[in-house]
This record gives sequence, structure tokens and C-alpha cells, in this order.
Amino acid sequence: MKNVTLYLIGFLLFSATSIAQTEALDQMKEANSAYEAGDYEFAAKSYEALIEREYTSADLHYNYANSLFKTNRIAEAILHYEKAIKINPSAEDAAYNLKIANDRTVDKIEKIPELFIYRWWKSIYNLFSADNWAKIMIGFLALALIGFGVYKLSQNISFRKFGFTLFSSGILIGIICWILAASQKNYANKATHAIIMSSTVDILSAPSSGSSQLFVLHEGTKVKIEDMTEEWMKVSLPNGNQGWIVNNDLAEI
Repeated sequence: MKNVTLYLIGFLLFSATSIAQTEALDQMKEANSAYEAGDYEFAAKSYEALIEREYTSADLHYNYANSLFKTNRIAEAILHYEKAIKINPSAEDAAYNLKIANDRTVDKIEKIPELFIYRWWKSIYNLFSADNWAKIMIGFLALALIGFGVYKLSQNISFRKFGFTLFSSGILIGIICWILAASQKNYANKATHAIIMSSTVDILSAPSSGSSQLFVLHEGTKVKIEDMTEEWMKVSLPNGNQGWIVNNDLAEI
């Protein structure tokens, strides 16, 4: 009787999940149709409802960003283009549209060049999502297993050398892919940057409303998160300037 109850619970959970996924797909199609028809307000509300239900994908954030851009909500559009790229670093359309949206912002900040090794490593692990790096890793580990089988079973010296080389290479590249997957996952899950959402904000010298003003930023500007308290966030700009801002004026990517 206990097993029957467990099976029944499992079946009900599976059914509920399937129904929820079907409803989400239908809502996504409805939102896409509204966007194509030029009803950007309705499309944006539909995409937003899906995100509030904790559905997430690069395409969903990209479509939502496009709707926001069409309704002149530039800062929000930038936020969701950034989220789409964070989920799928190879999302070229999102990167292109993000550049167009950034051209609509007020603040034009000169960026200090990153160290070559950091820029190179970041560009490598962001070639693919963490899931895709994991799939590549599994592929190379499978090749390593085949190589190990050839090495152990073959009597031919050339085949044994080939098998050992395939095994060693597969293990080595598999480990590298695992490191890349972990790096990309950490990048995707950790909130390291945020977007200014208020029209104009003062950047202060300390986490206190009575502290001195250092400079002013405007909506849509991307900042790096350096530190955080319950109400305040310390941020930095690509040019090296730093200061404190109220959390409510920001949205984490």
C-alpha cells in the first residue's frame, strides 16, 4: 500500500509539472505572437509573468528585453539583455541589441583594459554555457573510456599506444572542460554586476545618507558589485571610480 501511495504521489507531481510546462509554453507562444503583432506592452507583461513564476532561459530574457526596449524601458531592457547573455554567453543577437540599448544611456564611461590573462580566460569559459561544457566533458571522458578499452584489450603495440594517447588526452581535456564548466557556472550564478534602475542616483563616499557625494550616475549604467550591506551596495565603474549606493536603486544581473 505504501508503494502504491508513493507511485501515486510521483505520478501527480509529474502530471502537475507537465501541465505547468505546457502552460508556460502556451504563454510564451502567446507573448511571441503579441510581440510580432506589435503589442509590445502585452508581450512584456506576459514575459514578465513567466519570469515571476521562476521560468528562465536566455530566449525568455532576450524576448522580454526586446519588448521592454520597444516600450522605451531602456534600463530594464539592458538588465534582461545582460541576463540573457549571462545564461548563454554566445547569444549574439542579445549582445548586438545590448550595444544598441547602451547607446541610449547617458553615462559613457571609459573602460580600463583588463589584464590579458583574465580577459582570455573569461572569453574561453564564456564560449559555452556550463551545461554545454559539461556535455563536451562527457564526450571526452567517453573517448577516454574507449581509449582505455583499446589499450587493455589490444595486443598490437601501435593500437595500445593509440589507446593510451586517446585515454590520456580524453582525461586531460575532460578535466579542463570540467574546470571551464565550473568557472562558467560560478560566473552565471554569482551576482557580480548590477544595473542602475533609477533615473539619477548619487554615489556616496560611505554607506550613509549623510556622507559626501562623489559623482552621479544615470539609469542603464552597469556597475560592478564590490561590497554589500542590508541597505547599501558598494559599486565600482570600469574606469576605477567607486562609491556607495542604496540597494533599491539597483537590480542585480
